Amino acid sequence: MSREAAERHDGRPAERRKASSGSGEPSGSTPDSAEGAPAEAPLPPTESTEVTFPQIARLELDDLLEQLVERAQDVLNTQGRLRGLLAANRAIASDLSLPVLLRRIAQSACDLVGARFGALGVLGPDNQLAEFITVGLDDETRAKIGALPRGKGILGLLITDPRPLRIADLTAHEQSVGFPANHPAMHSFLGVPIRVGDQVFGNLYVTEKSPRGPFTAEDEELLTALASAAGVAIDNARLYDIERRRQRWLTATAEISRELLAGDTDPLPLIAARARDVARADLAVLLVPVAEAPDMLLAAAADGTGIAAISGRLVPRANSLAGQALEEDRDLLLEDITEDESAHLFDGIPVGPALVVRVPEAGDGQPGVLWLSRQHGASPFDRDEQDMIASFADQAGVALKLAHAQSERRRLLLLEDRDRIARDLHDNVIQRLFAAGLGLTGLAARSPDPETQQRLTDYTEQLDDTIRAIRQAIFELRRTHETGLQAKVLDVIREVTPALGFAPDLRLEGPLDTLLDRDTADHVIAVVREALINAARHAEATSVSAALSGSDGRRLVVVITDNGVGMGTPSRSSGLTNMRSRAEQLGGTFTVTSPIAAIGKGTRLEWIVPLPDDGSRD
Repeated sequence: MSREAAERHDGRPAERRKASSGSGEPSGSTPDSAEGAPAEAPLPPTESTEVTFPQIARLELDDLLEQLVERAQDVLNTQGRLRGLLAANRAIASDLSLPVLLRRIAQSACDLVGARFGALGVLGPDNQLAEFITVGLDDETRAKIGALPRGKGILGLLITDPRPLRIADLTAHEQSVGFPANHPAMHSFLGVPIRVGDQVFGNLYVTEKSPRGPFTAEDEELLTALASAAGVAIDNARLYDIERRRQRWLTATAEISRELLAGDTDPLPLIAARARDVARADLAVLLVPVAEAPDMLLAAAADGTGIAAISGRLVPRANSLAGQALEEDRDLLLEDITEDESAHLFDGIPVGPALVVRVPEAGDGQPGVLWLSRQHGASPFDRDEQDMIASFADQAGVALKLAHAQSERRRLLLLEDRDRIARDLHDNVIQRLFAAGLGLTGLAARSPDPETQQRLTDYTEQLDDTIRAIRQAIFELRRTHETGLQAKVLDVIREVTPALGFAPDLRLEGPLDTLLDRDTADHVIAVVREALINAARHAEATSVSAALSGSDGRRLVVVITDNGVGMGTPSRSSGLTNMRSRAEQLGGTFTVTSPIAAIGKGTRLEWIVPLPDDGSRD
């Protein structure tokens, strides 16, 4: 080592360090001088030299340093990706709305592994893709691509074999079926299944690694971990969604029960409206049976798309989903009936997914059907929705039954009140008027003035007219729903008005309620209903009238007239045969003619039966 280097080493000159490095002797002497030996001469200064290492050792050190830097960078990258995985987990756990959650999962997958495009496919009941949520594609591109995939080709591999799938180049894979027009180019691919419990909910796909290159095994592990967390989040979101929907159905059921029991609302339209709203359907129709047409169902209420062409129409039971649900006593869940024209409820009404559930006590104590449908392309109804809607329909049926019972109770109270009023009118008012009339008749007989006699006679006739009017009022107050023919005829008119599209004209002559016994009244009601329903189904009329007359006291005449297409040559005549049979059973006649005979338009049904004797009436 040079002298200068030594001095730099400890900060002292070499001579002083030499002198002070002895064994404790004074600085002026040395061991050699003590022994008499000559002192060693100081070394002459030498030239400065640098420390050098062999070339091989230096290369090994550089390699070690480079490996250390690379491993440190790997640690940083791994730490960053783990942080990215934690951030993705936080993102997908921050929302319980299932549609929002699915999109967040797809976006988080792209961010986590550096992919340009991502998608999440949801499997349907048929193990095909029912939903396909994409990220990385703008709306214009997605619209140009057209229909979303259904799970063929490479996407189908994950469906048939739900294990992670990593492909360096999609276009070179043997299962590739190519891309549709306007689809962006994609090469690298990574897909993993998403499991909810022990079931495969769907698949998570990412493509186009950035920077360009294939996805790595580490990418696969990260995406698999994200899919596991996504499965838990999806399960929680589905449970939350089910509970929220169940709460909405319970609220709707309570609302309907409250409205029906209040007695201020027509129950069937309310049920259809609330069912469509809560089920997020485009159309809801409540169909009820018709006693006079057992092969038909009446659309008693509708809500949603195209209801103007639906309300009041008759639907055949045979070869229809509504009839099938009633005949088989089960609910029907259909994913999409767009292509099945025979399954449609009404012609010209677009449908896609549909749900048909039975409603007990929907009409006259008979079960009906609640039809719910969505537009083509909408998400289908699921099993959870089917169970909720079926429960809603059952509760609605119970509410209808309770509402009917409460309505009957109110009617009985009203009848009791009317009976009391009628009794008071008969016992007090009529008797007093009758006594006054007798007094006026006696005065008229004793009066010598003809003019006074005439005036008194006129007053007596006015009192008689008043007594007859009061008797008629008493009769109206005392008539009941079961035996009152006029009330039943009015009920039939209200019942068929929706099917006709307008209210038919009605004319009643004579005290029909007192002229007929119960058996004859039942025949009359059946004939009127049959005739009006036939007009609604076949006549294509714009005007219908019904007239019932018993004013001559000997016979009852029922005339139903319309301005429709006429009778023609009907393929079936069971309705006409029934009306003729009823007339003959009561000793009467039944005829069918055309009121506009010159052009063969319109139909006139005349049903005439003799009135029963007074002793046979009840």
